[in-house]
Amino acid sequence: MILFSVLLIHIGTMIYCILAPDLYQSTMKLLVIPPTVSEGKIQTTVNVGTIDRLKMLEQDILSRSRLIGVINELELFKEESKEISSDALANRMRKRIEINTKAKNTFILTFQHRNPEIAMRVTSRLGSFFVEENIRSREETAQETSRFLVDEVQVTRKRLEAQEEKLKKYKLQFGGELPQQEQANLMRLQRLQDQIKNNSDAMARLADRKVFLEAQVSNIERNLQGPENQDPFETTGSVGQASPRNLLAELAMRRKNLDELSRKYTPLYPAVVQARWEVEQLEGKIAAMRQAARKAKEDSAKGTAKPSTSPSTPDLDPTNRDTGELGRLRGQIASIDLEVVALKRETANATRTIDQIQQKVERLPQREQELISLSRDYDNIKKSYEELLKKQLDSQVSQKLEEKQKGEQFQVLEPASLPTRPFKPDRPKVLGLALLASMVVGVGGAFTLEMLDPTLRGSREFKNFFDMPILACLPVIRDDRLKRQIAKRRAAVIGGLISIMGAYLVFLVINGQKVQSILQAIGASIGGGN
Repeated sequence: MILFSVLLIHIGTMIYCILAPDLYQSTMKLLVIPPTVSEGKIQTTVNVGTIDRLKMLEQDILSRSRLIGVINELELFKEESKEISSDALANRMRKRIEINTKAKNTFILTFQHRNPEIAMRVTSRLGSFFVEENIRSREETAQETSRFLVDEVQVTRKRLEAQEEKLKKYKLQFGGELPQQEQANLMRLQRLQDQIKNNSDAMARLADRKVFLEAQVSNIERNLQGPENQDPFETTGSVGQASPRNLLAELAMRRKNLDELSRKYTPLYPAVVQARWEVEQLEGKIAAMRQAARKAKEDSAKGTAKPSTSPSTPDLDPTNRDTGELGRLRGQIASIDLEVVALKRETANATRTIDQIQQKVERLPQREQELISLSRDYDNIKKSYEELLKKQLDSQVSQKLEEKQKGEQFQVLEPASLPTRPFKPDRPKVLGLALLASMVVGVGGAFTLEMLDPTLRGSREFKNFFDMPILACLPVIRDDRLKRQIAKRRAAVIGGLISIMGAYLVFLVINGQKVQSILQAIGASIGGGN
């Protein structure tokens, strides 16, 4: 049992080792190079981790179309392609590809094939796919991100311009009612109120002047009517001139008005300048009247005053002078009336403007709420636009970074190796495991059969099972029949061994070169080689 188990398992294993096709494994190690530009300076738009990107690249490279392209390019599986479909070929090739990503900054790519040179070429081609596809995918991701942000920036810009136009139309439609114009409206109200007050003061002054001029007109009209119609208590000057007492009264009133205006306004204020000019005019007129009265008195004392009554000097005629003065005073009164009408009209316009401004001020809270809503939408869109614009600039920089290959890259650390020994099957390992298995099967099987066999062979085995004395033992009767059975059994065993060993030796002789390589591999393995 033990002999046949060891022999059969060994022969079967040896046949497998000889007939099994050799698969050579080519290995290629690639290094993950981090970005050459600091991520703190330039933020990349390719945010996929190395492991995730490797998985994505692996799915792409191990896809059916990509593998079929490699098979056709390197002319792999020529014989198999005649019998099986392209999907089966792709699956067979996919099973022979292995990607190990357990290392931190490196990953190992392996491929197995019967031809070591083809295994090396395929491994090199797949490694170049990883390098090229990584660059292409990063550039494509950066470009897609940049295009997406450009479209989003354009859409947001249109929304922002529309909101700006809406806000502009609102401000133009409700100009003067906006919150930021409140202070200007209040200042304008103050100016209009001051204007109304100044107009009132001016009309009061014009009314006083009109009264004064009307008094002068009344005096001149009385002078023209004759001395009997004059007031006996008035002290008159020369003919055609106003009463000095009226002039002094008007001068006192004008000076009082000038003092009041000087306390309120600056010396250059128009009303102050006008009042000062009127006071100066009255003072000049009173001084002239006093000088004329003083001269007349002197002439009368000397007896030289001779009033001229010649009709040839009409300018010296008192009646003509009074008539001219009367026309001038009436013209001034008419001018004052016109000025008063203009001031009243201006005051009415200012009052209407004040009412309009007050209505605008009353609508300020409503406009403020509407403007807040419009401004809030505008600010949100503007903020979104600025963020998108910043992201667009960053994406453009990231795109240039990827185009110049300054981002994370894959570099071949160890090129595809040319295998010198087959990777599969591992014949030393297979033979060692077969020997161990044959011993286990042979010894274990023999022991199991011995334990299951109920036959007692000899008195010694009988004593192990039964506590009884043995009185006698019957020996085996070795007759001719038994001898023939033993001879047949021995012949069968020896014949079987000789046949198996003969066939095994013939098989070894036929595959001598293969056997020699297997023995060399076993020797190298025992000697510490690979």
